[in-house]
Amino acid sequence: MQTQENNKKRQATKRTRLSLGIVSAAIALVANAAIISPVLAAPSANHAPATDVHNFDVPALALDQALVLLARQAGVELYLGSNDFTNSYGNPVKGRLSLDTALQTLLANQGVSYSLTGSAERPIIQVQSAPNSAGIQAGDLHPTYVMGMEGKQSRDEKGYNDIYDQDISSVYAGKEQIERYKGAAPADMFKGMLNVYSGDSRNSGALDPNIRGIQGPGRVPVTIDGTEQAITAYRGYMGANNRNYIDPNLIGSIKVLKGPNLERNVYSGIGGAVVASTLNVDDVLKQDQEYGGELKIEGSNNSVSPKLPTLMTGQMPSPGYEYSPIRGYYDHSLYKHPRTSSSNKLLSSDDSAYRLALATRQEKFELLAAYAFREKGNHYAGKNKSGFYSSGKKVNGEFDYIPNLATIYKPGDEVPNTSSKMESWLGKAKLKIDENQSLEFGYRDTDALYGEILPSRISFFKPGTTYDAATNGVPQWPLSHVQSKAYNLEYNLKPEGNPWVDFYSNLWMTNTRSDTYSSGGVPNQTTIADPVYRNTALANAKHDRIGLTASNKLKLLDSLDLTLGGSYQHEKLGSNDNYYDPIISDTLRMYPRAGRREEQEYNFKFDWRPVSFAKFEAGMRYSSYWAFDDYLKSAQDKSGITTQFEETGRRVDYTTQKTLTDAELKTIIDQKVENMKGLWDVFGATEAERLADIEVIKQETSPVQKTQHRVNWESDGKGRYSRANNPCINGLNAGENIISCSSSGNGKGYEKDIKAKHQKDSGWTPSLSATFYTSENGRVYLRYSEAIRYPSMFESTMGFSSSVNPWGLEPEHAHNYEAAYIHNLAGWGGSESADIKLSYYYNTTKNVIERDPQLRFSNLEKQVTSGVEFQGRYDNGRFFTDMSIGHVLKNRVCDENSAVSVSTDGSTPNCVEDGFVGGYLVSMAMPEWTANLGLGARFLDRKLEVGGRAIYYRQHENKFYDNYPNSAMVSYYLNTPMSWDKIITYDAYVNYKLTDDASIELTGTNLSNLYYIDPLTRSAMPAPGRTLKLAFTTTF
Repeated sequence: MQTQENNKKRQATKRTRLSLGIVSAAIALVANAAIISPVLAAPSANHAPATDVHNFDVPALALDQALVLLARQAGVELYLGSNDFTNSYGNPVKGRLSLDTALQTLLANQGVSYSLTGSAERPIIQVQSAPNSAGIQAGDLHPTYVMGMEGKQSRDEKGYNDIYDQDISSVYAGKEQIERYKGAAPADMFKGMLNVYSGDSRNSGALDPNIRGIQGPGRVPVTIDGTEQAITAYRGYMGANNRNYIDPNLIGSIKVLKGPNLERNVYSGIGGAVVASTLNVDDVLKQDQEYGGELKIEGSNNSVSPKLPTLMTGQMPSPGYEYSPIRGYYDHSLYKHPRTSSSNKLLSSDDSAYRLALATRQEKFELLAAYAFREKGNHYAGKNKSGFYSSGKKVNGEFDYIPNLATIYKPGDEVPNTSSKMESWLGKAKLKIDENQSLEFGYRDTDALYGEILPSRISFFKPGTTYDAATNGVPQWPLSHVQSKAYNLEYNLKPEGNPWVDFYSNLWMTNTRSDTYSSGGVPNQTTIADPVYRNTALANAKHDRIGLTASNKLKLLDSLDLTLGGSYQHEKLGSNDNYYDPIISDTLRMYPRAGRREEQEYNFKFDWRPVSFAKFEAGMRYSSYWAFDDYLKSAQDKSGITTQFEETGRRVDYTTQKTLTDAELKTIIDQKVENMKGLWDVFGATEAERLADIEVIKQETSPVQKTQHRVNWESDGKGRYSRANNPCINGLNAGENIISCSSSGNGKGYEKDIKAKHQKDSGWTPSLSATFYTSENGRVYLRYSEAIRYPSMFESTMGFSSSVNPWGLEPEHAHNYEAAYIHNLAGWGGSESADIKLSYYYNTTKNVIERDPQLRFSNLEKQVTSGVEFQGRYDNGRFFTDMSIGHVLKNRVCDENSAVSVSTDGSTPNCVEDGFVGGYLVSMAMPEWTANLGLGARFLDRKLEVGGRAIYYRQHENKFYDNYPNSAMVSYYLNTPMSWDKIITYDAYVNYKLTDDASIELTGTNLSNLYYIDPLTRSAMPAPGRTLKLAFTTTF
C-alpha cells in the first residue's frame, strides 16, 4: 500500500513562520511542492533554519527512517549521502526545538555530519557520514525527502495527506489503490471511499457518482484532467442515470471533494466534485530517468465470454410469427442459459488486460504515450449468504423483485450483460518554456464495448411461469458501444519573486459518440405494417463539450492571499436516430434529446491569516447559464404546434359517512312517511297496510348516512396543488368521516404556450470558513458554503424518462454546513504518520429538480441530508491501517405538491424519507451505516507488502412503503429502490518486488464469495463473486 505521509507538522511549521512575518514564501512553497525540483544552495547567511522552532516527536528508529521523520515534522528538504546507514539508529527527539538542536540530538554520537543550507523559507538538511563529510558536493548527495514528496509518489502522498491537511472533507485514491482494486467495472474504483458511491454499478459501463446522498447530472461533476464528459441515459421504468465514461487503466489518481467549494481549478456541484487525473511522466519514469517505460499485464478469473445473440436486422419473421407488442420483449433468440458455477475455472482467461506507457523527461520538454486494453467477460455472482435474495417474500401479497432474485440469477452463476471490452490511448506533451512557465497538451481516446440491458427487461419471472428462467434462460442483449475523446491544453505561469502572478489555464474539449441499448425498444423489432426486423433498442447520441478554466493567485499581504478564477463550458447534444419513421412510430422507443447549453462562472476567494492560531477564508461565486431545446424546436417546426393543454384544476370525488342521531333518524323516517301518504290515498291503502309500509321504511332507513361529493380542486396556476384548498383533506381536518377520496382531470384548462425558447438564469453564492488551532497538532474548522445548480441538458430538453415543465424550472440552491475536528498523531506509537478526523455535515437543497408523480420535471421544496463521518490512519513504516465510518442522520425530501398528488386523502406527509414515488431521489439514498477498514504490513526491507480491507454496508431499510401507508404496493415500474442485505466484503493483496524495476501482485476481491447487489443500483444484477487477479509490472 502507498505510504501515506502526514503534512500536519508542516502546517505547524508554517504557522510559526507566519508569526515571524515570512508567510509569502511559505505559502508559495506548499502550493507548489509537487513541481519544485530539488536545488542545493549555499549556506544561508541568516541561518534561519537553525532558529525556527518546531514540535518534534521522533522515536528511536533506524537512522535513515528517523531523519526522514524529522524532516517531515519540520517541513524541510532532506538529502542523504551515498553512504550506508545500515545498523545505525538515531536518538529520540521530543519537544519544541529548533531544527539545529533537533538534528544535534538525533545525531549525537552517531559519527554523522550534517549541514543546513537553503533559505529561511526553504531549509535543506544535508547529511553525510563523518569520514566523507569534507567538501560535500551536490553530486555526492541524493534527495531522500523533499517536502513530503518522494519521487513519483509525491502526487499520491499529497493526495492522502490532503484528507487531513485541508479544511474540507475529501477522500483520495492513488495509482496503486486504483490499479489494485479497480474491480470488474469502473464503479469499483469508488469502493472504500467513505460515503462515495456510483449508481447502477453493474449495468452502465460508467460512473454515476453519489456523494453523501447527492447524485445526478451537474450535482457531482466528474473531471478528468480538467475535462468533463457526462451524458444521461434512459433506464426505462427505472428512471435515468448520469454516465461518466472512464477507463481505470489510464487513471493515476482520484480525489473526491465533498460539498460545494471554491477549490482552485475545481468544477464543483452542489454535492461536490470528482477530480481524476490520468497517468503522467512521473508515473512512468524514476526521478533521474530521462527515457523509459512501464509495462503492466493482468489476468483475472471469475468471468466468462458472453453468449451474444445474433441480431435479425433486415430479415423476415418465420411463417406463422405471432405479432404482438409483448413478443419482442421475450424474443427467444435473446434468451440464454447462464453458465453455472461448475464452469467457473480457477485459471479462466476471460478477463485480461495490459498497458504500455513510454515517456521521456528532458530539460525543455516531457512526452508520454500510453496504450491500455482490457477485455472481460460476464462475471459470476457470489455463492454465499443469498437467503435475503431467495426468501420469496411478498409485499402486499404481490411478487417482489429482490426476495426472488437468487431464484432467477442463481448464486455462483453467470450474470449476463456484465461484460466489457475497452481500448484506450493517452498522449501528453509538455513544453517547458522557461523555469517559470510551461505549456502541456493532452489527448485521450477510449473505445468501449460493454453489456447493458434496460432494468425492466431483466428477467424476473418466477419458476413455473410462462417465461421462467429455468425453462427459457435469461436475456443476453448485444453490446453497447461508446467512443469518447478528450483534448486539453494547460498553461502555467509563475514568475519567481512576483507575488501577483500565479496563473493557470486549461482549454479543453470532449467528443462522445454512443450507441447504447437504452432507447426503450427491442433488439429484434417487427410490425405488421413492415415485418422486416429492425433494432429499435439502440439509441444514438452525439455529445460535444468545449470549456475553459482559468485562475490566478495573488499575494496581497504576508497574511492575505486572493485567488481569482472562472470557467466556461458550452455543450451540444444531438442524435442520428430518425424518430419520425412511421414504420416504428408505434414502438416504445423513446424520443432522443437534442439541445445546446452554456454555463459560466467567476469566483474569488480571500485567505486571511491574521494570527497564528486561526485562519479564515471568504469568497463568492457568480454563475449563469442558458439552454435551448433543439429537438422541441424541430418537432414544433414540423408540426406547427407550439401549445399544449394544461389543466387549471382537478375534480375531487369523495364520500362522507355519518351516524345519525335518534332525532335525525326520526326526521328522515317521518319525511319518507309523509312522502308515502299521497300514494296511500290514491290506492286506498288500509290502516294495516299503512302500518306495514311504515315498518318497512324504518327497517330500510340506515342510521349510517353516506353522502357523495364532487368539487373542483384548483391548482396554483403552475400545475402545483396544496392541502389548503383540497376539499377532501379539508373535510378530514374539519372532522368529517371521509371513507373514500379520489381525484381526476376535470377537463378544464387552457392551451399553454410551450414554444421552444432560451432558458436562462444567474446568481451569486457565498463560501465561508474559519479554522482554529486548538494545539500544535489539533484544529477545528467550520464551513458554510452555497451553490446553485442550473437545469442540466437532461432537464432542459424534451425526451425520454420525463417531460419538460411548461412553466420552467428554478435552479437548485444548496446550503451546506460542515464542522470538523482533526488531530495529528504523528510519532504516536512510533508512527511516521497518524491522523484522525471527525466531521459533521448538514445540507439543505432548495428547489430540488425532480421527476414528480406525473412524470414531469418540477421543483421540490427541499431535500435535507445530514450525517457524521470518521476517518483515521496509522503507519509506522512496518504496519499500517486506515479506517473510516459514516452514519446518515437524515435524508428527508419535502414537497406538498408531490405528497397530495400521491395520496389525495392526505395520508402521505409533506416530508418523506429518501424521496417520493416516481422520482429519481428514492434510488439515490445511501446506506445508513458504512465502514471501511484497511490493514497491511511491509517485510523484507519493503520488498514484500501484504494488505487487505473490509467494507461494510448496513442492510437497506426500505422506507418507501412506510411513506405511503394507505397506498397499494408501489410497483417496480416506478423506480422503486432495490433493497440490499447487509454487505461485508473482504479484499486482500500480496505485492512482491522482484527487483527495483519489477513487481508481481496477487489480489483477491470478495474473498467470502458473498452474493449481493450493490447499494444504489437500479438494476437487479448480482455483484461479482470471489475474484483473483494476478498482475505483473515492470519499468525499463
